[in-house]
Amino acid sequence: MSQQHQLLQFRQDRLKRQIHHALDLLQGSLHRNPSQRGYHLTTKVDRKTVTKYVRRELVPRVRAMTANHLKARKLLGRLSDVNWRLLQLPPSD
Repeated sequence: MSQQHQLLQFRQDRLKRQIHHALDLLQGSLHRNPSQRGYHLTTKVDRKTVTKYVRRELVPRVRAMTANHLKARKLLGRLSDVNWRLLQLPPSD
C-alpha cells in the first residue's frame, strides 16, 4: 500500500470518527421572536417551513445539536473529497 493511500485511509478513518461524534444533531435554526414566547426551531420539510417550540431549559442543548448538524455537513463534504481521492489512486496489489 502506498504512503499516499495510507495517509488518505488515515484521514478517512479520522473523519468517520469525527462524524460519529457529531451525530447528536438537529437540523434547523434556533431563534427567539420578541413577539412570541420563548424559542423556536425552524426548518424546511417538503419545501414548507416548520417551526417547533423549544422549552427554555432545552435551549443550550438545542444550540449544541444544531451546531453539530453544521459540523457534520462540513465533515461529510471533507469525507467525500477523501473518498474521491482514494478512488483515483491506482489499485494496489
